[in-house]
Amino acid sequence: MNRALIVFFLVTLCSCDSGVLWSDHPYEIHWIDTENNVTLARRINGGPDTIGRADSEVIAVGSNDKFVVAKQGVIGSEDISYFYIEKSKDSTYLNLDEITQGPFSEVQFLKIKAELGIPDFSKEF
Repeated sequence: MNRALIVFFLVTLCSCDSGVLWSDHPYEIHWIDTENNVTLARRINGGPDTIGRADSEVIAVGSNDKFVVAKQGVIGSEDISYFYIEKSKDSTYLNLDEITQGPFSEVQFLKIKAELGIPDFSKEF
């Protein structure tokens, strides 16, 4: 195989594009490879690495001093799920399923929101 072709394939496989759409340190909404791959993540130790907190497709986010909230849509469906994270209980050593609460239906989420003082969504994607 041609050496230039091998280099092309390696660069193609290793390259990806990304961007941050929202941030409330250490949390951020970012996309990787395509703008349809929008996730909620937490920065690890202030560096460039992150750990997931809500998988794709996050369509709205909000936060206050105590909580981060995310609204997630399913591509090709009208299904919507809601999640929240209690900031004081979060750690870079926890996995998504250990800290992120949800998925909740809208009815469930509105009840929890009223009980806990969870913030409104401040940014939609």
